[in-house]
Amino acid sequence: MKRILLVPAIAAGIIAITAGAAQASQYVAYEGRGFTGRSVVLDACGVSNIPFHGSYKWYGDGQSGRMYNQPNAQGVAHFTLPSNRNAEQRTPVGWKSIFIVC
Repeated sequence: MKRILLVPAIAAGIIAITAGAAQASQYVAYEGRGFTGRSVVLDACGVSNIPFHGSYKWYGDGQSGRMYNQPNAQGVAHFTLPSNRNAEQRTPVGWKSIFIVC
């Protein structure tokens, strides 16, 4: 009987973890203007350095992103991308790092 009760509990836990993983803001950095060239997705909590500065897309899905003009989120945050709205810029960006607030 315990085995029967355990299976639904495990299934519910997997569903909860999967649903939680889908809720993550993402900063997509592109090498070129107009979302061209190589790209990288930054979605980890905390500090990430931005390797490309040609353009970007932000998908705000629960966490905000503090943007810095220096690597490693040093200095004062220059701008904050919203946790509940998307944003994009088709032209070069000066931001060197992001701190995703989780």
